[in-house]
Amino acid sequence: MTKISINTKIKAIQEYAKGIDSLMSVAKKYGIARFDFQILVGIYARFGKEVLLHPPVVTGDFRVNLVKWKQTNLALIAETCIHFAYRSPGSVYQWECLYNKQGPQALLRLRSGRKAKNGQSSRRTSIQQTASTPKAESNSTKRKLIIKDTTRRLKKITSLEKASNKEIAQVIYELKAKYLLKDLIEALLISMLTYQYWQNRFQHPDEDEEELKEVIKGFFEHFEAEYGVRRPSAQVREYYRLIGKQMPNHKRVQRLMHEMGLKCTKYNRRVRKYDSSKGPNGKKAKNKLRRRFMSDRKYQKIVCDVTEFKAQNQEPVYLEIIKDLATNQILTWSLGLHPNLHFSLAPLKQLLMQLPHTGYQLTLHTDQGWQYQHKAWRRLLRKGHIRQSMSHRATCLDNAACETVFSKLKAEIAPDTSYRNQLELIQAIEKWIHFYNERRIQTKLGNQTPLQYEQSLVA
Repeated sequence: MTKISINTKIKAIQEYAKGIDSLMSVAKKYGIARFDFQILVGIYARFGKEVLLHPPVVTGDFRVNLVKWKQTNLALIAETCIHFAYRSPGSVYQWECLYNKQGPQALLRLRSGRKAKNGQSSRRTSIQQTASTPKAESNSTKRKLIIKDTTRRLKKITSLEKASNKEIAQVIYELKAKYLLKDLIEALLISMLTYQYWQNRFQHPDEDEEELKEVIKGFFEHFEAEYGVRRPSAQVREYYRLIGKQMPNHKRVQRLMHEMGLKCTKYNRRVRKYDSSKGPNGKKAKNKLRRRFMSDRKYQKIVCDVTEFKAQNQEPVYLEIIKDLATNQILTWSLGLHPNLHFSLAPLKQLLMQLPHTGYQLTLHTDQGWQYQHKAWRRLLRKGHIRQSMSHRATCLDNAACETVFSKLKAEIAPDTSYRNQLELIQAIEKWIHFYNERRIQTKLGNQTPLQYEQSLVA
């Protein structure tokens, strides 16, 4: 890595001071790290060019005063470097760690300059040389005991390496009464600053975060569908926008939902599929939709399909829906105990009764089920001036826009075999369809329900 001279850094600072380019672009142009360049700009603005050319002499007292000032004023590393006109943030971090572990005397004893390399003993070799001493053996035994106690407390994690800083800090917080803090920090390989950060969080919980947790939990319980992260995140952000507070980031919502154990598990269930292709053959139509599921006009593109459920007593219930692709709304549906022709024609007859005069071509897409090939089905389509479209043989993706509704339904209600009889199952399905149309928000509709989106189209 090429070393950048101080004159080049001053040239970059002066170029940034002209206000032509941003701090990021100037730092990138001269190959300076953004954080380091930010410190240099702050020192230049406060002390001028001479302090950069002639930095302060680093002594033991300088280190101690710097660390004490930082901790007293709760300052960031960048603020501390600018205040003391010191250009090395890495050294400030190391000094503070050393100060927290061994006290101010360690900073007074610290010598400046690089560590010797060739022909001199390093820290690793010195550790190896003292490993056989009784003190080293005692430390090794103590470290094993600490790791054993830590692993016992982290039951859900297979190895200590997979534990997060928060989890390790929680263990240290619990074991402080049993071991010295210094031994815990050294054994669990966590910095003192990281532990102190989490200790402060444990002792003084963030009130804003506790409030956010309650809001997330409230939205999660309000929607019966057991949403994942995206939908609650959108609702929480919208809620904070309406009350005039800063909106939380979606990653923060995801982290808090993970901590509270709020996750959707219903989509892991496997469900059987009903095959409507087994039956008398009729006339088949071409695929006019061709997976073009997008539409900005209601009734322009409609999809239809049928599926099967089974109650606890193994008695079947069949559901057929007709869905609009502009609003994703379930327009009509039919629930029956037998998938006969009368059951299949019922949703289409309801659709024709509510179908307004649109003035444009309407297309209804289905799979190649026997009921959709029947002459009675085609007769009703001609009566409503609706063009017929069918999926290719054994190609479920051609009607994926309708299949996805069945997938959500079977995942979000209780398993169908948990309902004692057909009546209970029918009532649960009808309740979910109303929920889907009126309350279930969809990201594709701009985090609105199908009913809300339909009203926005009309407006």
